[in-house]
Amino acid sequence: MPTTQDIEIHDSATRTADAADELRDVTGEKMVLNMGPSHPATHGVLRLKIELDGETILNAQPDVGYLHRGDEKIAENMTYTQFIPYTDRLDYLAPLANNVHYALAVEKLLGVADKLPERCQYIRVICCELAR
Repeated sequence: MPTTQDIEIHDSATRTADAADELRDVTGEKMVLNMGPSHPATHGVLRLKIELDGETILNAQPDVGYLHRGDEKIAENMTYTQFIPYTDRLDYLAPLANNVHYALAVEKLLGVADKLPERCQYIRVICCELAR
């Protein structure tokens, strides 16, 4: 039984050349890459299934709904005003916009959307723009 073992140690130039050869071998092969939902660019609200051919994107399939936590079911047992704090948590990047959109939907359901003062509408727009 041999007690010695031959070990080859390459310098960095050789390793770089070997890596370049390996990269050339995979060119033209398609790759499927999952981006998200915990990717820094997506903020946890989106997952993309991306099909790549080298650096060219051939197909991208979005998968949304990662922030959905059954909010509609929670709202079933509440009044309109009790659910307003939950709208802050629907999308943590735009909580004020969610509040305004929820209020607009409730006002439309109640039939009072056209009776709002113009000043109220301006304040809502300004607040949403500042929050953006």
